[in-house]
Amino acid sequence: MNLTINLSEQDAAALEARARAAHMPAKDYLSTIVARVLERQRTQNAENLSQHLDKMAGQILPDTTSAEMEAAFAEALAQVRPTRTWQS
Repeated sequence: MNLTINLSEQDAAALEARARAAHMPAKDYLSTIVARVLERQRTQNAENLSQHLDKMAGQILPDTTSAEMEAAFAEALAQVRPTRTWQS
């Protein structure tokens, strides 16, 4: 994937300095940062889902129907899905 990021001169200089300190080209350094952030988000989302499902499971009565459980699951997914803002 190719991406153009507009940074201020100060931010671009800081990024390049950090990349040099890591002995990496700025492009590779930035790619590594983005990949780590995305992995952390996936991990946090999975943890959030697990916690929410545990909380909801503790609130479910023994006579709960399958349809009610499916609705609860859909609600849990809605709670942990990231909000997306599309800009063009």
